[in-house]
Amino acid sequence: MTIMKTKIYLLLLTLISISSISCMKNRDNIYTGPDVVEFVPLTASVKKGTTAAPGTAVATVQLVGHQKSVDTEITYEVAATSTGTLGTHFSLSGTTGKVIIPANSSAATITVTAIPANIATGTRTVVLNLVGNSSIAPSANYKTYTLTITQ
Repeated sequence: MTIMKTKIYLLLLTLISISSISCMKNRDNIYTGPDVVEFVPLTASVKKGTTAAPGTAVATVQLVGHQKSVDTEITYEVAATSTGTLGTHFSLSGTTGKVIIPANSSAATITVTAIPANIATGTRTVVLNLVGNSSIAPSANYKTYTLTITQ
């Protein structure tokens, strides 16, 4: 009786394995869409901090698609809808308006640093929009990063 149960168990296990594999139409995990860039996360909040320890937030610019063998420059802009002013309420790392995704990589970061002395009351927002470059467009749904700087 035990041998019969073992045979039935093995037969069922084999049938389940075959049926689950046969359901997969494409076993390749290769991205075939256009290369795009997007922000991760899309929103964040940070306290303004102090002059000695200002608040900072990191926006990651992520490449969705094929990694490049050379550094890739991606353009972004500070949106007019920002209530904070660049140089007055916040600063940005690197060259403002440009971020470099290193060769053979999929991401780069932009650090936003509050300037606490100039944020006396209320909150300020920093809105960044990805522009992309001549060969990589911004993702339609993930091209805007919004940071809220609070007291």
